[in-house]
Amino acid sequence: MTVNNNYRITISPNTQQLNIPIKLDFDNLGKEQGFVEYEDYAINEVINPAQDFEVTRFPHSFWDENQTKTNINYDFYFFDGSIRLTATTNCNQWNNSYLDNGFDSDEVYYFANSFTNSFFKLDFYDNKSSENQKIYFTVIIPTQQGNKESATVGGDTNSFEAEIKMPQFNLDYVGDKEGFFMYWLKNTDYLDINEFYFSAKFFNAKTGEFIRMMNQCQGTLPNKTNFNKDYKFYYKCVLDYQNYEYVMYSEDEQGNLTRVGTDSNPIKWYEYVNPQTV
Repeated sequence: MTVNNNYRITISPNTQQLNIPIKLDFDNLGKEQGFVEYEDYAINEVINPAQDFEVTRFPHSFWDENQTKTNINYDFYFFDGSIRLTATTNCNQWNNSYLDNGFDSDEVYYFANSFTNSFFKLDFYDNKSSENQKIYFTVIIPTQQGNKESATVGGDTNSFEAEIKMPQFNLDYVGDKEGFFMYWLKNTDYLDINEFYFSAKFFNAKTGEFIRMMNQCQGTLPNKTNFNKDYKFYYKCVLDYQNYEYVMYSEDEQGNLTRVGTDSNPIKWYEYVNPQTV
């Protein structure tokens, strides 16, 4: 169907301007831009936008006055399983040795599979409340690393003194370095978090069990079975995004921070002993 609009225009001799009444419709103005924006939105919904997940390594920050020492120290203490935890148990029952965790000196000295397949596991969370925390990354410290202690190896007739591994670690750029670096997102664009709370467990391959660790010996606690677990099972790790380094702290119930991991103040972990009837 064709519609003709007829207009009659009268022009006088003095007319300087001619107005033609043509209808203009601007309804489509800007629609093209809207289509482009919706297209971008639909594509992002289907294939997801590109995110920067590049990971970088964070070494331990200098801790001495001369800015020369970067090593980080861990000490792990196991409970003497031959006794029970009672109200009078003191910290002398926790020892910095694998021999208190069911291993004999031969297994440690000859690197038996039950020993070499064991490891320490540090889990890093966004907070220290077990009810709503999220784990973000894990650091493994193998038993093949660490300092040594003297022990008697071999049977009664052919025994000899030897140096065996102990759960005491001095990690740095060289030497024992497994567990020295933290690997985390290089940029904070995707996830802006630089403070973590980390716990520790020991996997005993001989028994196939995980042993939970505390940051304080139960022997020093007035109540050895009832305490604030938010502060007794975690240390704090802070990432420095300016220098790409990390620092470790202990935190008390008042929120006071003390740097740990140095030679004079290592990160100490003690085997947690489940509550028993005293």
